[in-house]
Amino acid sequence: MKSKKIHKNEGQQGSPTSVETTKHIEEISKGTPKTKKRIKKLNIEQQQQQEKIKESEPVSSEPLPEIPRTGFKILPIITPFTTGVINGPAEPTHYCYIKQHETRKPNPNTPIDRILFISNLPVDATKQHIKHLFKECGNVESVIFQGVLKLHDEYPKDIIKLEQKINNDEDVLIRQLLVHGSSALIIFEEKEGLINALNMKQGKRIWSAGDEKIPPLGLEKWIQEYQLLRKSPDILQAGVDKFMLEYEEAEKERQRKLEANLNKPDEDGFILVTRAARRNVNTDGDIAVTAAKAEEIKNLQPKKRELTDFYRFQLRETKRNKLIELRKKFEQDKQKIAQLKAARRFTPY
Repeated sequence: MKSKKIHKNEGQQGSPTSVETTKHIEEISKGTPKTKKRIKKLNIEQQQQQEKIKESEPVSSEPLPEIPRTGFKILPIITPFTTGVINGPAEPTHYCYIKQHETRKPNPNTPIDRILFISNLPVDATKQHIKHLFKECGNVESVIFQGVLKLHDEYPKDIIKLEQKINNDEDVLIRQLLVHGSSALIIFEEKEGLINALNMKQGKRIWSAGDEKIPPLGLEKWIQEYQLLRKSPDILQAGVDKFMLEYEEAEKERQRKLEANLNKPDEDGFILVTRAARRNVNTDGDIAVTAAKAEEIKNLQPKKRELTDFYRFQLRETKRNKLIELRKKFEQDKQKIAQLKAARRFTPY
């Protein structure tokens, strides 16, 4: 199976780093010193890149540009490279559009004065990204995403089973992507949060989740899945020992209950007859009980009877054969009588 190469200067959102071969992934997942050093270097370079962008241009005093007759304001976001490239082309800019949420059917339970509508989100957007983006405006109460990409649209069936197995085995959240151009409703805790968001100024804003930890994407996600599916021998041995202890305890408890109920009448006065094959004795403990042999069971089975004279022609043949036997016997008797007469020893009476 050939692995797919992704160039370092590729600026696609959520694109994984370059992977040459499956062996390379296995070496990284094993945590060799060389690969650990490489990943650490990439993380440091990415942090330096973000700091460089922050210091490059301060926030302007100009408000966000607005699209005429729509009410949307343009919010540019810098999406840094995931490969940690510093000396390369300009970082790609992603444009989101924000405005106050509007609805045709107002609901008294919906806080319209605290909801911000944002569209054209990056595909890797999470609640942590939204909170970090609007942290200067106010605290975000909740985020409702629209257009979450389903697993069966993104991955084949075998990958979906893999994701579900990992979710069941380990407490790990599998990060789902959004559909291109999806939107979300951002609910602030206070009304001032919405007002501050609509009055945001122009400036460099980096697309990041901040200090909060989020499930990884790309190569890190594959490494994590690889490691979770291949547990260490110590963890496997501990799991096997735990299972065997529980099994032995359950067997002892079952045997104890059987011995306690042995030859013990129930409420109706009946005694439940049970077979204890391991002890090789009957319920009274006096007579040995052994399993029957295969040959003995064969002899006990009734023998198969063959059907005779099933058809008419068989019945006619049987009668004809009997007549032939009778005639043959009659002729033999006649010859015997003739011999006795000739010897004058024939006494019919």
